[in-house]
Amino acid sequence: RWGDLNLDYYFGHLFAWGAVRICGLDVRTEGAEHLERNQPCVYVGNHQSGMDMATFGTMFPHRTVTVGKKELLYIPFFGLFFAAAGNIVINRQKRVSAVAGLSDAAEAIKKKKVSVWIFPEGTRNRTDDAMMPFKKGAFYMALQAGVPIVPIVSSPLGEFIHWQDKRMNPGKVLIRVLPPIQTTNYKASEMDRLMHDVRAAMVAALEDIKGAGSDSPHHPRGR
Repeated sequence: RWGDLNLDYYFGHLFAWGAVRICGLDVRTEGAEHLERNQPCVYVGNHQSGMDMATFGTMFPHRTVTVGKKELLYIPFFGLFFAAAGNIVINRQKRVSAVAGLSDAAEAIKKKKVSVWIFPEGTRNRTDDAMMPFKKGAFYMALQAGVPIVPIVSSPLGEFIHWQDKRMNPGKVLIRVLPPIQTTNYKASEMDRLMHDVRAAMVAALEDIKGAGSDSPHHPRGR
């Protein structure tokens, strides 16, 4: 169904249903009351690995699209689906094109009442820091559209997923949906302050839930 704004929702939940069972993960969500109550909105999540599609897929919201680089369109089958689902493609190599794409996304939020999911770090976090510095795209969209930002964080996946060893351990993953941050409280010139406040809230939440998966059969409960 080309253009169905729930395609990402259907695919995310279907894919996650199988993936988390195969991997032995028990994914639980806190704060689900904040998830769809504030739509349309911009969702921002922490980006850890390719497994994010499975863990966040368990609670992916209705009428929500994602933002991705144009190279995704060249992936066989997936690229066609990405376009069909109304997801937003930007050209990261050209700033003018990227800004235009974000402006189009802001218009879509207002006219179609669609929400947007984005990883503000821009790429997977392979550092020892809780989160990498944020890029401005998500905050530009939210301010342009005048919609709230809903931060979402997942507990660390590194203790379960060992890509180099090609093995996985079962365990629990906790996802926390934080209360919305209203962009109407910020001027367009205060994007940096908005970005700082959102990141601070997410880092604090990550610190609070980082031991959530430590009670897996292969790991003693962390302190």
